[in-house]
Amino acid sequence: MATDEWRMCAEWLVRCQILPEDHKANQANANAFDIAQALRDGVLICHLLNQLSPGCVELKDFSPRPQMSQFLCMKNIRTFLQTCKKTFGLQDKDLFQPLDLFDVKNFRKVIETLSKLSKTDIAISKFSGFPPDNYGEHDDEDIYGNLQDLANENELVDQEDIYDIVSPDQDDTDDIYNDIMQLQGHNRRSSERSLGLPAPTCKREHCVKELIDTEKNYVDALEMIVVHFIKKLSNSLSIQDKEIMFLNIEKLHDIHRRMYDDLYETVLSANPKIADIFIRYKSELILYGAYCSNLPIAQERIDKLCESEMYRQKIQECERQANEGKFHLRDLLSVPMQRVLKYHLLLRELIKNTDKAHPERQPLENALEAMQDLSLYVNEVKRDNEALQLIEEIQTSIVDLKMPANTSLRDYGRFQKDGELKVLSHMESKVRNRHIFLFDKVMLMCRARSETYSFKDAIVLGEFKIDDSQPKNDNQSRSSKNWNWPFILFQKCQGTAYTFFAKTEESRQKWLDSIQMALDNTQPAAGQNFIMYTFEKPRECDVCGKLLRGIFFQGYLCQDSKKAVHKECIGKESQIKPPARPPRVGQVTVQKARARKAYTGQPPPNGHRALKFNVNDVIEILDKSNQIFWKGRFRGEEGHFLADCVDLTKTVNSTDSASSQKYEQTTIKDWRMEIVPNQSNTTSSDLSLYPWYVDAMERDIAHANLDGCQDGAFLIRKSINPARNGLLSLSIKYANAVRHIKLNENKGKFYLVENKLFDSVPKLVDYYQNTTLADSFPDVNTTLRYPYKDIASNDNPCAQTTGQRVICYARVQYDYAATSTSQVSLAAGDRIAVTSKNGNDKGWWKGKNLTSGRSGYFPLAYVIEDD
Repeated sequence: MATDEWRMCAEWLVRCQILPEDHKANQANANAFDIAQALRDGVLICHLLNQLSPGCVELKDFSPRPQMSQFLCMKNIRTFLQTCKKTFGLQDKDLFQPLDLFDVKNFRKVIETLSKLSKTDIAISKFSGFPPDNYGEHDDEDIYGNLQDLANENELVDQEDIYDIVSPDQDDTDDIYNDIMQLQGHNRRSSERSLGLPAPTCKREHCVKELIDTEKNYVDALEMIVVHFIKKLSNSLSIQDKEIMFLNIEKLHDIHRRMYDDLYETVLSANPKIADIFIRYKSELILYGAYCSNLPIAQERIDKLCESEMYRQKIQECERQANEGKFHLRDLLSVPMQRVLKYHLLLRELIKNTDKAHPERQPLENALEAMQDLSLYVNEVKRDNEALQLIEEIQTSIVDLKMPANTSLRDYGRFQKDGELKVLSHMESKVRNRHIFLFDKVMLMCRARSETYSFKDAIVLGEFKIDDSQPKNDNQSRSSKNWNWPFILFQKCQGTAYTFFAKTEESRQKWLDSIQMALDNTQPAAGQNFIMYTFEKPRECDVCGKLLRGIFFQGYLCQDSKKAVHKECIGKESQIKPPARPPRVGQVTVQKARARKAYTGQPPPNGHRALKFNVNDVIEILDKSNQIFWKGRFRGEEGHFLADCVDLTKTVNSTDSASSQKYEQTTIKDWRMEIVPNQSNTTSSDLSLYPWYVDAMERDIAHANLDGCQDGAFLIRKSINPARNGLLSLSIKYANAVRHIKLNENKGKFYLVENKLFDSVPKLVDYYQNTTLADSFPDVNTTLRYPYKDIASNDNPCAQTTGQRVICYARVQYDYAATSTSQVSLAAGDRIAVTSKNGNDKGWWKGKNLTSGRSGYFPLAYVIEDD
């Protein structure tokens, strides 16, 4: 039967370790569209070719994270088809057309191509192909006929879990780095001198020794490259080749030689100041941005030179003299990138083993922040170079695009999205097929050809507004079937307008989100005088002091003050100063305001969660540091809102009369005071404000809600059991089981065990959030870690990541404003459920912000992973 072929294909992909065994395409109730969806973006089939013939598809030639960009998906598919011909010997008649897969126009042909591939000599030497040689004739039932309709109705899916499985890891480069870090110095920078360090007697001293030893060996590795490669090849290489292959190596060698000497001297001193050295050298280490972004080009140039027998012999001779041929030059050049991205890890381990009362604890925290900032900057320089390469590819593919003098597409901001839409100009009557390329500042409308595009029109986004109020259009012609979801862009002044039609409601919303993000990037609501700007040289933010990320449109420039800031720092006052001393307990004040107009969340508060309210509602003001958006609390919810919507009323002191509600300071987080109601004699209605309280809940329901959660997830509930009806119980997940513990009350005191009494339930929870339950319950060796409401979605508790596996949880340290719809905004204090670390090498993780409910990528340097 024809139905067997796609199932055999899925089984073959499992054998090739491209699909996991439990993928839905291998389930008993699967259909052909399940495997078509998995392959449509071209990622898995490119990884398939590398699995069959390692290295036949270079990573630079396809996009392992196309993020549903049609341009990148088609590039992947074309790369697959070209490699099938070049490496595996398939003929044109054996190959499907790119749209046969992307639009699933002819999936039967796709299966035939994969079958032909599986029977090639290269493939068959590793995995048995499909179908088997004795596979008989099948009938003509067209089971693939409706797949294109399904593709029209279903967007491409995010396959992060599969990408994590098939993406090549960094083990090889990590092994090379680790080997080199363990080598003795080639020039023996006074091995006797290293013996001058006292022998470590504790974990902290071992951390210091590892830092010093690895820095010494790294200096030796740089010296090895300078002495045995740069100097010995200088007469053989052209100036251009030398500059490309060894960019900044000699400068880095000089920097790290001095940095090592300073580290060594301070460790021997009576008052070591390791942190000061990292902070002092941060500005010099910015060189790594250029080095790391150039690394792939350098390695490619080495490979090209080695095609010549003369250059290959010269380089191999240098490798033999340098390290007995153990490490190749292209591998040695990856070590600097590995090293600079290790500093924050070394410092984090040192801090972990440094007592909080140690005089260098806080300076080390500052040094860690500096090295995390450097790490993010280096990764963003690499990422921006890749982004610029993509923009150049797009510009080249639009064959008749004429740009204004001295400009290119890179001058119009970052690439946001592309894909097919139907477009109706209000000056015409004909709906036309167009391929749309969306950038921050401009939308290009093109006609798709076979492998290129023809430019037709452009919209300067800043001159247009969005009208998304159009209803679904069910009166489209047969040729426009399924293109029933419209939105309009109309010009603010001249009246020009375009109606765009998307295939599905989901597709329409994604386009609207991307256009709104582009407008928000160029016209940030928090600061009308700030323009998105490309800074020619590395520059720090004038508000937070961190480096502006990347190499183009890194941040915003105030046209009045000329201050440079991150997007998330627009409108904030400068934080480059010591934190203010917190108010003394007993003098805490609460500022309140009355809403003079409603705030519905528009304009959005610059990446923060919106606090919505109506006219005359009373808002508790928590933070007024931003001139445009204030932070407040209303009905137990916290968020940001337009300051212009409220009028300040009165200030409530904790020493006010008895008729005033009492407040007390409970915790200080991120230099902000969190004020909660006085916890004495807390009632059930008061408890409802806390993220761990769920009111009345049966034991079995609590068990089911917590069963899928991470260890340490907990809730406090009112028991419904007749024997304890109305009394409180603690339910907690630990060691793959949910435990239920009575929460007792006696004479106004609350306790789990009688020898530990608390004045209120929140005080009890606070204690056990910092102290393990094992002291009283030996089989529950955990603290109260994850309040239930923080990790539960509205309709499916603990399934807050829509079925994705949660790797860990993290706490946000710094604000971050998303600049594309694939990212998620962060606010200090938010909790993140991390679902993928596959972008770790580029400084990004993926997860769900449990405060805002949004998912996407975020800079890992902005969060702290839970222990």
